[in-house]
Amino acid sequence: MRSPPPGINIGERYTQDDIEEAFDTGFGYQISGINPRRDSQDRRYVLLFANEDGPYDDSVTRGRFEYDGEGLSGDQSESSPGNSVLIDAISAGTPVHFFYQDSGDGEWEYQGLVDVLGYRFEQKGGRQVLVFEMEHQGTG
Repeated sequence: MRSPPPGINIGERYTQDDIEEAFDTGFGYQISGINPRRDSQDRRYVLLFANEDGPYDDSVTRGRFEYDGEGLSGDQSESSPGNSVLIDAISAGTPVHFFYQDSGDGEWEYQGLVDVLGYRFEQKGGRQVLVFEMEHQGTG
């Protein structure tokens, strides 16, 4: 899915139900950060979420930003489903659709497609955490 579905526009805010309906997917009770998906033609894409009040210290700004990988305890792994799809996106060009939620807000702002530029391991809280460098498309 190289572009958002109809009705999903950069800068607009959406509920979880809106996102599930537009992308024809279900998240269950709660949205997780990294969501690998496939479209109707079986092409891979990712729905990526960051929350100001979330468990990670994602520094999200327009342009370039850093995004912590998945895994809340112990060292994070390059082979976990979410982390591996972001690593693959570096070379495969997998579309990554990015949503951000402000503190205390129940809606998600669609910030458009982002590119995964690279990643590194960083020591945080006594464990190894994958930190992905990303950039909003059209800002580089």
